[in-house]
Amino acid sequence: MRWFWVLLGLLAQGVYAEQSLRISTVEGIVAAPHISEFVRAAYQKIGYQIEILPMPAKRSLYQARESESIDGELARTVGAAGYLPKHILIPVPVAYLKVAAFVNNTELSIHSWSDLKDYKVAAVRGHLASEKRLAEHQAANFLNDAEQALTMLERGRADVAILPLGVGLYWIKKNRHRELTIPPTVIEEIPMYHFLHSRHQDLVDPLSQAMAELREQAQPKPLKHADDISIAE
Repeated sequence: MRWFWVLLGLLAQGVYAEQSLRISTVEGIVAAPHISEFVRAAYQKIGYQIEILPMPAKRSLYQARESESIDGELARTVGAAGYLPKHILIPVPVAYLKVAAFVNNTELSIHSWSDLKDYKVAAVRGHLASEKRLAEHQAANFLNDAEQALTMLERGRADVAILPLGVGLYWIKKNRHRELTIPPTVIEEIPMYHFLHSRHQDLVDPLSQAMAELREQAQPKPLKHADDISIAE
């Protein structure tokens, strides 16, 4: 009888493991809980639990692509598709990303990517949209995280820091960058999508439907912007 209960317990664990997925994301996700909540709710609608694993932007992308223990990326721009060839983009936006220019000089006026051409720019490694748009920029410096980019800006080692709007504001407030008082300007707004590994291809349609239903239920409220996430675009 004892072995019966042990076997039953092991089978139960196996069933639970099949219904649980591990999702990587950027470490700044703590600043944008609405994204995690939305994706988690969609999985719950189809009977799955997810474990969200925050990590640096570049590492999150690498782990999603290379690690068999990672089942997907929480939220990326469409540009991530080229870096995740074995993943499927779920075609319902989970949020919109506001890319913003942070400056520490009132004489600078940055309203587009082209306005950056004559300035030293600090950005974050693994933010794919920024990396693509700054690929030809002669004075772009890519750092490990947003805090490093803001520190460079505050110390005068960069003229502009390009960051998701919310994460820049989050770190300015959290680490008291008192010198950075000029309101940032948004230079681009980009939809973000969830990426699921193709080994879970059977979940794509039900997950897409679940997300669409959740989005419909949220109407007429507008789709929240990812103002507070250090997203790896």
